[in-house]
Amino acid sequence: MSRTKSGTFFLYMVISQIIAILEEWAPTWAAMDWDNVGLQVGDAHRRVSKVLVALEVTPKVIDEALAKKTELIITHHPLLFHPVSSVIGSDSIGRMVLKLAENKIALYSVHTNLDFTKGGVSFVLAERLGVQNIRFLKPLENTLAKIIVFVPETHLNIVRNAMAQTGAGVIGEYSLCSFASKGEGTFVGSSTSHPSVGKKEKLEVVQEIRLEMVAPRAKVRSVVSAMKDVHPYEEVAYDVVNLETPSSSFGEGAIGELKKPIPLRAFLKHTKRLLKTSCLRYCGNLSAPIQRVAVCSGAGSNTISDALRSKADVLVTADVGYHKFQGIAGSLALVDAGHWETEQIIVPVIVHRIQQALTQTDSQVKVYASQINSNSIQMY
Repeated sequence: MSRTKSGTFFLYMVISQIIAILEEWAPTWAAMDWDNVGLQVGDAHRRVSKVLVALEVTPKVIDEALAKKTELIITHHPLLFHPVSSVIGSDSIGRMVLKLAENKIALYSVHTNLDFTKGGVSFVLAERLGVQNIRFLKPLENTLAKIIVFVPETHLNIVRNAMAQTGAGVIGEYSLCSFASKGEGTFVGSSTSHPSVGKKEKLEVVQEIRLEMVAPRAKVRSVVSAMKDVHPYEEVAYDVVNLETPSSSFGEGAIGELKKPIPLRAFLKHTKRLLKTSCLRYCGNLSAPIQRVAVCSGAGSNTISDALRSKADVLVTADVGYHKFQGIAGSLALVDAGHWETEQIIVPVIVHRIQQALTQTDSQVKVYASQINSNSIQMY
């Protein structure tokens, strides 16, 4: 805390606290393996009073941050996407990194982890288009594990709560999800053991609870550590089983329905207006009815097969190649609405998310949406 010139107190936050707000929503473990998310430039322990949110970093965005005296820029697209061998002034990316560092402006990027989270970029795109009953088009698989631990009944709630506080037991919109069944546990402690129940070198029969909770695989280590910290046994019996169950909280793309069907011609006009784009690339019958809408913000043509499998009437995405259009003709209406256009809508949502979290604190941190149009593609 520091004193202002007026003598009042101003409560600061540090960058890591802003990052925690974002990662509670879009954890870094949900990002694709090839992605580069997280803090890219700067010191997470530095104070922050102003935050600027942009789709990506450009020289003009950095100038905007300097004009606003911002200590942190949050972007969707990473600046340091590919490995760099040097950071030098003769390189465009190097110049931006140097300018950020020289002016002590930190840069944090939240990319595919925000694409894949509930309420993330694709969900916002679907909402913008008036889609209802939104769910993931392609839920992420192979991300969950089940942790099974055997615990005396006296410590059931203590262990369950510790596991939940570190990320276990979340299924969709529900938390503290678990299953507990009673049984008998047996053990004989060695001469050097220190059993919390019974005596060493004697067969003990104990009434125990088999507690089961799911957790993201990326959090298993921390959940198990928290569980062991509060478990009464010297040696804890537990199992970790990887699950193939699709996640209900993370996935690619989104799908839902319009309130009522409209012709593709009207849907295109609707999409063009809501995304504020000058043109759309598409294929499909302009008279065909559109009600079930699939979306995948950014370069999402890899979800065409998922849209077909979900019986979508249309897929709205971007960066669609010629042969993708050619191959889908007649099976599904396909709309390329532009990469920037389908992703820039997330910027005000990030701003609102941080502002909402800050209302729970005494912080005076200001959060701004960038006013720079960073779209490098122009329409003639």
